[in-house]
Amino acid sequence: MFPLNSLVDYKALTALAQLVARLQKVRAFSFTASNGPGSKTNWRGHGRGDVTVTSCGAHTLFAERAEFTDADGHKIDLQNTYRWTRCPAVVRLEHLRRAQPVLLFNLAPMTEHGFRHQAPHLCGEDTYTADLILHADEIELIWQIHGPRKNERLHYHYW
Repeated sequence: MFPLNSLVDYKALTALAQLVARLQKVRAFSFTASNGPGSKTNWRGHGRGDVTVTSCGAHTLFAERAEFTDADGHKIDLQNTYRWTRCPAVVRLEHLRRAQPVLLFNLAPMTEHGFRHQAPHLCGEDTYTADLILHADEIELIWQIHGPRKNERLHYHYW
């Protein structure tokens, strides 16, 4: 028989607890959108905005509002609501569209400060992946989107 502590990954549990605690302290964010070879979209530019955080049990809601400036200098107001949920071995990230949750990723700890999607998110012909890095003063979330018309990278910084 194995001792109980040999079955528990304390580094993963610590990483999950640190991430959840940090998510609850977020108040602002910025992001850069870029596209790579073969992309047929014009989703390029940068945004900056505020996050209103609401916590309830295992859930942390992010109500994001930002102004995005595209590569041509056009300004666009953006709003998104995301739900982060602490689960036993992952943090789940969902996009709340018209109050309906859309599962994006289960982010699993890979290191004490690094998380990776467990499985890609499929949306039509597009595949989304994500990595999250927990820094001392910010949370960095990097999305990749690949599809027949897309080769995009969204690089978020939350603080």
